[in-house]
Amino acid sequence: MDKTLKQLEDDYIKAVKDNKNTTIEGFVEQFLYDSWNYNYENLELIQAVLRKYAQGDINKTIFQGAFNEMTDHLQEKLRKLDPDQHYPLVHQPIGASILVSCVDGMIIQYFTNVYSIEDLNEMTPQIKRMLLNALGTNER
Repeated sequence: MDKTLKQLEDDYIKAVKDNKNTTIEGFVEQFLYDSWNYNYENLELIQAVLRKYAQGDINKTIFQGAFNEMTDHLQEKLRKLDPDQHYPLVHQPIGASILVSCVDGMIIQYFTNVYSIEDLNEMTPQIKRMLLNALGTNER
């Protein structure tokens, strides 16, 4: 595996494990702030990995495997934080993907200068509420 991609994967898994919140609500909020800060601090590293992937220097299967490894850790953490299943979506395979897709979408907008990190931090309470509403969805 590409060493830079491996570093991103390891950092992500560590951040999920190090988020010591004991509720979904607290975890999601901290996850958002951590995501904004990590992407801000590691923009060049992330861009390098994406560039390597786009150029074919990182195999699609390897990239997908790293992404799945990261979301699997997130999914497991979310499930453990919701034993009473107040957030049904975290108990389905799509739960972590919903959270990640929102974060990644906002980060792309940061990368393209639509939002600054300050903007993302300011919007975090609203994004958190939106995500908690989504994770509380029970219907398929």
